[in-house]
Amino acid sequence: MLPCDITPMERDDAVYMVLWFKEGDGEPLYSFDVRGRQFGQAKLWSSPTAFGARAFFRTASHPAQLLVDDIKLSDEGMYRCRVDFRNSPTRNLKINFTVIEPPDRPIIKDARRRDPTKLIEPYNEGSDVTLVCEVSGGRPRPNVTWYLDNTVIDESFEHRPDGVTVNHLSYPNIGRQHLNARLVCVATNTNLTPPNNKVVILDVNLKPVAVHILTKERVVSADRRYDVECKSSGSRPDAVITWWKGTRQLKRMSKNFSEAGNQSLSVLTFTPTVDDDGKILTCRAENPFIADSALEDSWRLVVHYMPVVTLKMGSSLNPDDIKEGDDVYFECDIRSNPRPYKMSWYHNGNELHHNTSYGIILSDHSLVLQSVTRNSAGDYTCLAANVEGKGTSNPVTLRVRYAPICAVEHEELLGALKHETLTLKCEVDASPPAERFQWTFNSSGEQTVLPSRLQTSETGYSRLNYTPTSDLDYGTISCWGMNAIGVQRTPCVFQIIAAGRPFPLQNCTVSNQSSDSLHVECVEGFDGGLPQGFLLELVEMPALRLARNLSLPHPPISFDIDNLEPGSSYRIILFAVNAKGRSEPTIIDDINFKGVAKFTGPSSVSVQLSPVLAGLALIAAILFTVVFCVIIALYRRNYSKNTAVDSKSAKHLQLPVTQTVDCQIELPPHARTASATVTPLVGCESLHSNPQIPAEPPDVDDTDPDVIPNQYERRPLKNSMQNPLFRSPSTRLIQRDSLDEDRLGDGASLVSVNGGSSTDVQHYTFKPSKQISYATLGRVNKNSTSCSPMGQALPLPLGVGLLSPNQSHVTSSLNEYRFRPEVVTTSNRIQESCI
Repeated sequence: MLPCDITPMERDDAVYMVLWFKEGDGEPLYSFDVRGRQFGQAKLWSSPTAFGARAFFRTASHPAQLLVDDIKLSDEGMYRCRVDFRNSPTRNLKINFTVIEPPDRPIIKDARRRDPTKLIEPYNEGSDVTLVCEVSGGRPRPNVTWYLDNTVIDESFEHRPDGVTVNHLSYPNIGRQHLNARLVCVATNTNLTPPNNKVVILDVNLKPVAVHILTKERVVSADRRYDVECKSSGSRPDAVITWWKGTRQLKRMSKNFSEAGNQSLSVLTFTPTVDDDGKILTCRAENPFIADSALEDSWRLVVHYMPVVTLKMGSSLNPDDIKEGDDVYFECDIRSNPRPYKMSWYHNGNELHHNTSYGIILSDHSLVLQSVTRNSAGDYTCLAANVEGKGTSNPVTLRVRYAPICAVEHEELLGALKHETLTLKCEVDASPPAERFQWTFNSSGEQTVLPSRLQTSETGYSRLNYTPTSDLDYGTISCWGMNAIGVQRTPCVFQIIAAGRPFPLQNCTVSNQSSDSLHVECVEGFDGGLPQGFLLELVEMPALRLARNLSLPHPPISFDIDNLEPGSSYRIILFAVNAKGRSEPTIIDDINFKGVAKFTGPSSVSVQLSPVLAGLALIAAILFTVVFCVIIALYRRNYSKNTAVDSKSAKHLQLPVTQTVDCQIELPPHARTASATVTPLVGCESLHSNPQIPAEPPDVDDTDPDVIPNQYERRPLKNSMQNPLFRSPSTRLIQRDSLDEDRLGDGASLVSVNGGSSTDVQHYTFKPSKQISYATLGRVNKNSTSCSPMGQALPLPLGVGLLSPNQSHVTSSLNEYRFRPEVVTTSNRIQESCI
């Protein structure tokens, strides 16, 4: 960067031209021409024989600078900057530009002129190190220095006529502290760039500094095998460890192992005899590459034997007939030399202590257990210790027979659809194993024994195939096991609830893997009693464009999203999905990417809810909804009868009421709904002659226990088209920030007049003597609101015929109007907002 001050001396003055010259050249190398142009539109020119495209004049800095890339040695010289102003005299600035040529990378060789960085030769501890460092090139000639790690150890270098700079290093008596030390040759001739260097890491053979027998005991037992360990430290490479008994080497009886920190371990498998008493056992460690480096450790053997202990159960007891509440005792036989000074009792590895409150009584060689329980079962051992060691007896197993108890302590919560078969497994812990099982069902305080044909029992557990068919089949199922000791006191409990939509995802966290990717993790909630999958919808804001639609068929919940646009903002919508539908959404907003900056998104925290509380809350919500819907249905029924032909309703619909025909018709007892076509000319007589009353459909169970039926809609048992498990993103969720009342859409008109005018349209009312569903024809006010989804019409009740005046018997005055086709939207689900 070559500076040039182009700031005018006076405020009203301006720069006309900037020229760059190199000393010895009469022609300019670079020009910045503002004449007849705006300052920001100056004409730039660079000589192709000088800098060419490598130069650019930057005026935004103070002072202005001529930037030159890829500096070459030929660029060195004296430069002149000439600035011409509109009013002020021309300004000239001279700049002396010097180019430094860094030296080549150093080359290190040993005394034999070999490169030790390629052929590593270890040095023995105490020897000398001789190395040579050579550096070629450099302008000016470089300084060559030797460093030991970060300490300067040799600065004596020489410049040879052939352009090579050399530094000879002789470092004496290297030791343990120099292992893996870094010898660095550094060549430098400027502070503008980092120096060139070459590194040699020292490899040193070391002598062992210590050797120890780790398992020296004062006495050992005769005819018993011992694993005697000997550890050596400080040797590099690993020391060779040998074992000697007296003057005889013990071969093929030891194994050597290498450990971290220049340590070696040898394990000798040794069985002493009586003749070994008083002999010397020696461990010797040495480095084979270094002479006279052996170290030894010795152990004088004293041979005794430790206690031999035998345990048995009391001779008057039958080990196969001990149940809870019986008394049990053990006897411990001990042979020892010298005599033991301590005796201990153990149950499953845990030491027992004298405690009469718990029924544990210890004496010299016996153990008494009073009123044993199932927790008393297990392995018992006794231990005797003397000055030579400790002897442990054989384990004796105590088996205690007891009545069954449930293997799973907590209550199990299961969800099921109607007519769905659940397989319940009742597993109990008992001694002897449970032989028989009994299943009961409890709903609303009434307990019923389930038939044996629904269950299959094996040793220790029983299975029950249970199928709920109505709302009364949901409740508590209990299981009792029985064996020869008795009946299970506390049953295994299964809580059966109606399957429903899953709970929302919880504890969702968003983190970034890179500058254009996201990682989303969540914790699943209650699955509603059915297998659940998971759905993620990524929406680009504010365009509301669906960028990703990802799904997972099962937990764990982990989504990876990559290839995202930098600088974009996103919204994440997460659902849990099962056969009953979607959960409430979990929404994460304000996810931004700014350039290559990384982003860690917020986490949505949700409250943990146990399945039992969730089931109770769901049942309470369903009961409340049923009561509320019944009240609304009765109110609407009464209101419809009182206002069927109200002129106010006609005014609200913007259709004049010209005629109302009330017809009475008797329906058979099995009829639920009726349909008819009525005209003013034919009248009610046609209804008595041909009422078109359909037969009552067979009673079926609701396929959706989460949806409460009402008197205005009856859904089919199944849709002709399967509902997909994962749907496209919900418009309500994606556009929740941009929707308003005008975008909710008009309610669908069942009958409308051509051209939109409200003229002479007949309005008829059909009133059967029994309660039926009905439909009112008319044009829906655009500003009216409804509970249907956005842009959809409310579903018509099933079994209702539309009373259209556009029939063959209508008078000619009505034929002049053309009606649009009726629009009927059938919904297979009642929206929760309507309820």
